[in-house]
Amino acid sequence: MFVLTLNRKSGIKGLALVLAVCMLRAGATAVKNFIFKDRETAAFSRQDFEMKTTQQMADYILAKGYTVDLQSAQVKEVKIPKRFDAEFENFNEKIMHTDGLSLEKHKNDRVNKWTFDIVDYDVEGKTAVAALLVRKNKLIGAYIIQQPDGTAHPLAKQIRGTDVLE
Repeated sequence: MFVLTLNRKSGIKGLALVLAVCMLRAGATAVKNFIFKDRETAAFSRQDFEMKTTQQMADYILAKGYTVDLQSAQVKEVKIPKRFDAEFENFNEKIMHTDGLSLEKHKNDRVNKWTFDIVDYDVEGKTAVAALLVRKNKLIGAYIIQQPDGTAHPLAKQIRGTDVLE
């Protein structure tokens, strides 16, 4: 509970000061929300990067506009290289296009690579697999592997049946 006792002269000044501080905080919050709105709406919140179940993984991929076959889920342990060569730097760049994820902090770590067949992917007659890299139940990387050539692409939002591939 908040109690404010006012006397005539200092009370009006005090009330004005409290109102000014409240307005400044509200304005600062509004500006912050406006500036960071795109970053927060474009991606799941960091809390949503928790991946304890295959359903959470499928929901993440669905948020990108793709439907996966849960029965196709496979997992294997992989090791992130200790040093990134030019090819792996290029691969990490593609991962960074997916919600700003990066493998930089996970060099030399063992992670689980989950793969799912994407059932509604058809770019130039190719199919694809969604791959999620998970460490300690947290998503650290996500990408698409086009089949049959095995080319990696960012897990970009699917727009009207087509993909945004870079």
